[in-house]
Amino acid sequence: MMLGKLNRVISSISRAVGGVGAFIIVIMMLLTVVDVILRYFLNRPLASSFELTEYLMVITVSLTVPYCAMMKGHVRVEALVSLFPRRVQATIRSIVILVGLGLFSLITWCSAVQSGLIQSSGAHSSVLHLPVFPFIWVLFVGSALTSLIFLRDLCESVAQVVKGSSRDWIWVLIGSMVVLLLSATMFLGQELSWHFSPSIFGLIGVGVLILLLFSGLEIGLVMALVGFLGMAYLSTSGSALGLLMTVPYSTMASYSLSVVPLFILMGAFAFRSGISKELYLTAHKWLGHMRGGLAMATVAACAGFAAVSGSSIATAATFGTVALPEMKRYKYDDKLATGCIAAGGTIGILIPPSVILVMYGILTGQSIGKLFAAGFIPGVLEAVFYMITIYILCKRDPLLGPSAGRTTLTDKFISLKGAWAMLVIFGVVMGGIYMGIFSPTEAAGVGAFCTFILGVSRRKLSWGSFTDAIMETGKTTAMIFLFLIGGMILGYFLAVTRLPFTIANFVAGLTVNRYIILGAIILIYFFLGSIMSSMAMIILTVPIFFPVVMSLGFDPIWFGILIVRVCEVGVITPPVGMNVYIIHGIAKDIPMSTIFRGIVPFLIADVCHIAMLIAIPQLSLFLPSLMK
Repeated sequence: MMLGKLNRVISSISRAVGGVGAFIIVIMMLLTVVDVILRYFLNRPLASSFELTEYLMVITVSLTVPYCAMMKGHVRVEALVSLFPRRVQATIRSIVILVGLGLFSLITWCSAVQSGLIQSSGAHSSVLHLPVFPFIWVLFVGSALTSLIFLRDLCESVAQVVKGSSRDWIWVLIGSMVVLLLSATMFLGQELSWHFSPSIFGLIGVGVLILLLFSGLEIGLVMALVGFLGMAYLSTSGSALGLLMTVPYSTMASYSLSVVPLFILMGAFAFRSGISKELYLTAHKWLGHMRGGLAMATVAACAGFAAVSGSSIATAATFGTVALPEMKRYKYDDKLATGCIAAGGTIGILIPPSVILVMYGILTGQSIGKLFAAGFIPGVLEAVFYMITIYILCKRDPLLGPSAGRTTLTDKFISLKGAWAMLVIFGVVMGGIYMGIFSPTEAAGVGAFCTFILGVSRRKLSWGSFTDAIMETGKTTAMIFLFLIGGMILGYFLAVTRLPFTIANFVAGLTVNRYIILGAIILIYFFLGSIMSSMAMIILTVPIFFPVVMSLGFDPIWFGILIVRVCEVGVITPPVGMNVYIIHGIAKDIPMSTIFRGIVPFLIADVCHIAMLIAIPQLSLFLPSLMK
């Protein structure tokens, strides 16, 4: 009874603060639009817009992280843990939750200490002269509430273990003692010397990281934990705690990273504004008369929706509800129907705007505008490859995708009115970046605002759908920033070990062809893509592989497009295959094995497309070369 009441209280508070954090994203959108209008038309920009956005980002992320934790939105790799019996899963989960609770408790404590230090120093912002410490207290509140959610989950998990055998309970106690002993060493306050080089210690850290990824602990926390423990053992506990005091706040208080929630908000508004359905109906009219035409129309509509969404999962979910019923009505084979939607959804993270490309640009210091331009031609070619695949399949077996009947030329042209909204929004976002009217961050705010106005003008964006859009945006933003914070902490540890540079120097000294090394890197991405999300892959691996690729003399923009393209393959590759699970959730009557068989021809098309991008780099580099 007590646990139930505690759960309801924590859930209510988390939802309330999450709603505040999500609504702050709307305020950032409006602030960005006002700043662009004042600067471009009146030549009077808001001098405080950067500073305000940074503070709003701290509030947004701090308050949405606990909401995301409550909604189980943080990403974990549970493929291995799920193979064990339920009681063993509960035992492992109890230990894992205890680790997460300890880490978030440390962040809470460090936030309180940091806030006190900042308050005593009297630090304030340079433009608005606002004190800094209240915003660190917001981080304290968010991390404290997240700790309570982990505590609640720990109680529920331990309750499941208690119902099992006493042996399970003993394992929880042993695991807890190990965790507490490891944590205690962090406060010894003395250097721990080792008899091997920092690079070797870095390799050990990477090995531990890979092992912990399969434990079911949130991936962002896995990276943070390895970075924290590694820094503590390699240096001092004070250095490790210093990371927890500074990295979470500095990562959140980033103007450049505000592009992430704004582009996510743009996609959420686009999803609820009916753009996807209109794109599909337009493609239906033009391609539906062909064998496999509805599947081709789905791919074409996915490519169009990717231009305003930038999310693979959102694209797959959207057309799973829009296109799948129509293909079922015309007796399409289940493998082709589900396979083309799952594969078509992957276009969402290549055709700009793309949150994954934004992350790559931030991590490597590359121009986001050039990355967006570079992704356009490969994204369109990906859609073409999928449509050719569908044509070949239906040519060999017409029963896979029967014709949906012909439409008149008049109906075809009338249907084009459904595509104008996507073209206008895409033109505003990409045209503004290409012409230098605004930065990618400002383009995200302007694009989100245009999509919002479109939804309101069409009366598709009710208060309920608006609330759903911003809450989903807040949850996704929190998930990404937990990745980022963990990745930053891990990055500091790897930098101290100099492991990435050691690997880069070693690879540069090899006498083998550089494309063999590139092929090995791509194979690693294929493997990682089968067990974790694209965002996790990018944040986890780019700091390691990017110096290697630069030492080999490859173009960083081209490599970014190539790696994002390879990450797309992971979205439909077993055992994780996020898009496959999305489609299965929509079409529960279609077995998972049928969907996975349906994506096999598209995986073959993916390999051919990737080979073309490697063989002809100008496919990615032509448009960026035209930019200033």
